[in-house]
Amino acid sequence: MDKRKPSFLVSSLIILFIIAILGVSILVYGAAPHIPIVLAAIIVGLYGLKLGYKWKELEQAMTRGVSYGIPAIIILSLIGILVGVWVLNGTVQTITYYGLQVLSPSIFLVTAVIITAVVATMTGSSWSAISTIGIALMGVAYGMSISPAMTAGAIVSGAMFGDKLSPLSDTTNLAAATAKVDIFQHIKHMLWTTLPSLIITLAIFSVISITTDRSAADTGKVEAMMATLNSEFMLTPIALISPLLIIFLAFRKVSPIPSLIIGLIVAVLTSFYTVPGVTFGTIMNTAHFGYTAETGNEAIDSLLSLGGLDSMLFGVSLILIALSFGGIIREIGLAHAIIEGLRDFLRSRGNVILSTVLSCLGINVVVGEQYLSIILPGQMLEECYEETNLHPKNMSRTLEDAGTMIHPLIPWGVTGAFVMTTLNIGIGYIPFAFICFISPIFSIIYGFTGFTLTPVEQEDVVHIEEQQSVSGP
Repeated sequence: MDKRKPSFLVSSLIILFIIAILGVSILVYGAAPHIPIVLAAIIVGLYGLKLGYKWKELEQAMTRGVSYGIPAIIILSLIGILVGVWVLNGTVQTITYYGLQVLSPSIFLVTAVIITAVVATMTGSSWSAISTIGIALMGVAYGMSISPAMTAGAIVSGAMFGDKLSPLSDTTNLAAATAKVDIFQHIKHMLWTTLPSLIITLAIFSVISITTDRSAADTGKVEAMMATLNSEFMLTPIALISPLLIIFLAFRKVSPIPSLIIGLIVAVLTSFYTVPGVTFGTIMNTAHFGYTAETGNEAIDSLLSLGGLDSMLFGVSLILIALSFGGIIREIGLAHAIIEGLRDFLRSRGNVILSTVLSCLGINVVVGEQYLSIILPGQMLEECYEETNLHPKNMSRTLEDAGTMIHPLIPWGVTGAFVMTTLNIGIGYIPFAFICFISPIFSIIYGFTGFTLTPVEQEDVVHIEEQQSVSGP
């Protein structure tokens, strides 16, 4: 039986139905994303069978989809183990204690954005920033009675800003390579959307901080937490060696998995100094099941009862299900059919930019895969940018503004699952990740106004052709 290509109309209806299932299940019934995605995968799988695909082909597509996420699953698992050991050896306690001394509640959210942005820019990785300084900032937020959801939103905002503008970032390099433009030309062009987005984000968090009442009880809570931390744990700079080493290795562009393994080894070794009488059995147990604090201080116990491989299984299972679903979507060409169907409407520059943003959004929502949300719209819409005389760097910028920045807003996406499990937060952080909403809006505004859109000049044609010959098809 020959395979038929999915039609634009049916593909669009299926996608809308899937979005409705996900939206109602998660937002109305408060369900975890796992089962709604399984239901969506069943629907798409049945459509694939109707198109002439065999079950074995769909099964292999799911397997390929999962294979793309294996590194992320390993990283997520290692971070769970590492966080458990960090709490055991006093790393989280030490950073929290110092943070409570230095940071002010009135500027905490703004500071969280800036600090996380610096770390992400240095390392080129939003994940490294979130899993190191992000965890510490969450601890400080609990101590200052600052909303964990707002804090997580500030952390994600800063991490995504740094990741987007760092020449070390994988997604930044991917977007530049997809559009076949120089990496630094790409970053320079992104400043037009990213810097205003950051400024507005900082302004919003400043207003939130100013208008939020900080009662005297908060001071007492901070002092009580600091006293408990000081009496119950050994607070020493030695406990900071592991996270600082991971940040340094990320800055030196060492791959995440070996960086985390080295950081874990160091954390285990320092545990024998910072935790008197600790045994290797205790360390292994904590690495698997996490740390449970029993200090008598409710805030401290809530903060420090985290980590362990078990704590990451929610995110790991979500990634497995979402990528399996994405594999089916990719195999039957559902997203491809929609993008191809939209090309007939792409006659103006504004519509081209808008379609790029919507394509990145759609792939992120339906597939939950960041790389695919950059690559697929870039490949499908490349000719539209040429036909409207738009320089490829406009496409690379838009791919990042939408593909990269929207991804953390998708709870069933790889980064969304990572944020929820690593920061021990639900989907409540999403409304406060302001920069992720603002960046694509700037792209759309620029698209229709023409502001900062760069046309292809005659002298650029030769350069672009040279880039394409180097990059390949």
